[in-house]
Amino acid sequence: MKGNLTIDNGNTSVKVAFFIGTQVVATNRFTRRDQRLLDRFISTYKPETAIVCSTAATATSQRIEQLVEQRCRHLLRLSHETPMPISLGYHTPQTLGRDRIATAVGAWSIAQRLDNACDVLVIDAGTAITYDLVTANGCFVGGNIAPGLRLRFKSLHEHTGRLPLINAEGDTPVVGYDTETAIRSGVLLGLLGEIRCYIHDLKLSHPNLMVFITGGDGRLLHQRLDDDSIIYYEHLAAEGLNRIYLYNKANENR
Repeated sequence: MKGNLTIDNGNTSVKVAFFIGTQVVATNRFTRRDQRLLDRFISTYKPETAIVCSTAATATSQRIEQLVEQRCRHLLRLSHETPMPISLGYHTPQTLGRDRIATAVGAWSIAQRLDNACDVLVIDAGTAITYDLVTANGCFVGGNIAPGLRLRFKSLHEHTGRLPLINAEGDTPVVGYDTETAIRSGVLLGLLGEIRCYIHDLKLSHPNLMVFITGGDGRLLHQRLDDDSIIYYEHLAAEGLNRIYLYNKANENR
C-alpha cells in the first residue's frame, strides 16, 4: 500500500509511524540498536516515502537513515530550513531541536482543526521536558527546556552520596514520610507544579491558549495533572512530521 513513514529518532528510542494520507495506520517504538524492528516495520507496510527527524547526529542515527533511504523511494530529512506550514521566529533556528519542530507542527495542525483562533502550548515530556509556544497564525515563538522526570530522579541519585534511585510509581504524599516518598514527591509534585505555573503565567499573555502534552512521560503527567483542558496526544511528533511531508509534497512543483 502507498504511504508515508515518519521516523522520530530521539535521545532514548526511535518512534515510527505509517500514514496513508493524514490517517495513521500503525506505530512502533524500539531502541536505536534494534534496527531489525525498523526493517520489519518497513517490510510490513512498504512505505514509498519517509521523513525523519534526528535529535543527535550519531553513527547509529546515520545507519537508520541509510536503511530508510535504501528501502523508500524518497527520504526527506527535517531541518530548520525544510519548508513547513509554520514559520520559525526562534532567534537561533539552526540550534532548534528537530523534535521540537515536529511536535510544534503537529500540535498547531490539530489546533487549527479544533479552534484556529487559539495559540498553542506544546509540552513534550521526554528525556528533557520542553515547553514551546506557537501562535494561532503559525509562528513558532520559542519556549523553555528543563530536565525531564527520569533525569531528575537520576540526577538526585548520581549527584548525592546516599539517595536511592527510584521512579514515579508509588505513593506520592504532599509531605514525604520516608526518603523514597520524599524523593518521589519532591520530583513529581515539583514537576507538576512547574507545568501548572508555566501554563498559568502563559495564559496571562495568551488567554486563548490550547495546551498539548506528549512524550514518554506525557500520559503519566496528564493523569496526574487532572485537567481536562490539557490534551494528551501520544503521536504528536509523528503527526507533525507527516504534516510537513504532505506540505512539501503539495508544494514541490511551485
